Amino acid sequence: MAIKDYLNWKVIVGVFILLIVFSVGAIEYTSTPQFCNSCHVMDEAYQTWENTTHKDVNCLKCHADSGIIGKVKVKIAGTRQLYQVVTNNVPEEIVAHVPDKRCIKCHKDIGQVSKVENIKIPHDSHMEKDLECVTCHEDVVHAESLKASKPSMDTCAKCHDVTDINNCAQCHSTD
Repeated sequence: MAIKDYLNWKVIVGVFILLIVFSVGAIEYTSTPQFCNSCHVMDEAYQTWENTTHKDVNCLKCHADSGIIGKVKVKIAGTRQLYQVVTNNVPEEIVAHVPDKRCIKCHKDIGQVSKVENIKIPHDSHMEKDLECVTCHEDVVHAESLKASKPSMDTCAKCHDVTDINNCAQCHSTD
């Protein structure tokens, strides 16, 4: 084998290794909240996320399925979003669906009755009715304030009769 052939082989292997390292680094960097915020259309989502109890949770924990397939899907979607930005064809409202299974990965005790201040929340009965977590908690992560991290009475009133004072004890406890 000639030295020239040997050097060409080393160069090709070196370039291939650098390409892999660069690709892994790029994939990891483009999976960070800071990268998401580099696009001006994500300013509001980033700012509202940054002010909530989820501020230490990476965007992809909620916005992508886990595993390599989930990462590939989110990168394909990201490419489509990049195309929309480059072609100045960004939707007026950006909507992302977060399925319950992503919430439950972290909130494993969700099937129990929660008690927040003096309010009892029977998550299990809500789940039995196939209500998604975001039905009540749509503003948990991208809320204007930390107050929105808990559902308001208006949220409950969408499904429950909150005008009948005799029903108050169903949710509000006195102990």
